Amino acid sequence: MGLKAIAVDIDGTLTDGERALSTRGVEALRRVQERGTTVCLASGNVLPIAYGLKTYMGLDGPIVAENGGIVCHGTGIVELFDMALPRKALELLQRNMDVRELFTSQWRRTEVAIERWADMERIEELLEGWELAIERTGFAIHIMNAGHGKGTGVKKMAELLGIGTEEIAAFGDSDNDVSMFRQCAFSVAVGNASPAAKAAASHVSRKEHAEGVIEGLEMLGLL
Repeated sequence: MGLKAIAVDIDGTLTDGERALSTRGVEALRRVQERGTTVCLASGNVLPIAYGLKTYMGLDGPIVAENGGIVCHGTGIVELFDMALPRKALELLQRNMDVRELFTSQWRRTEVAIERWADMERIEELLEGWELAIERTGFAIHIMNAGHGKGTGVKKMAELLGIGTEEIAAFGDSDNDVSMFRQCAFSVAVGNASPAAKAAASHVSRKEHAEGVIEGLEMLGLL
């Protein structure tokens, strides 16, 4: 397929439901990298966590963090959005309902992330008409500027690498991976993925979490 890079989600994709990282998944990604394909992490998590994980996994590729709000390549950091409007939205929500930010929000720079148990319907009702994107993952609810998404982050990542998105395959499990799937040439939803992610993917793995990633990499001839 002429693939030059892969973009892989972390939570729920490389990890299990308890957020334990799969060592088999890490080993597989390192083999893919050793064979010449750039391996990028694309996460809803904050850059410090994704950067630390990438470093100890032994990966060299860029990072897409905060659902595409930040792209880190080498020592360069590009912030594609700001959090002024999402912060105003959070203030409105806090005045009208019980919502709590994630612990990691102290490091967030482009979006707001609140605990996943918050009432999504009430959030959407209160923020109706705002120029925002609201996405639920298995781990949080993200409030972002319109246009903010992993697809936008991966497009910038491709630009920094000097390749096209038609040369990238994406792997993920959640609704926030849909825009990335649509941006890339090929996409794999792991077996535990959300209905929206499965519907948007080119392929749905029979296996779940990192085993589903490995299955997809083998199918693409990258392992």
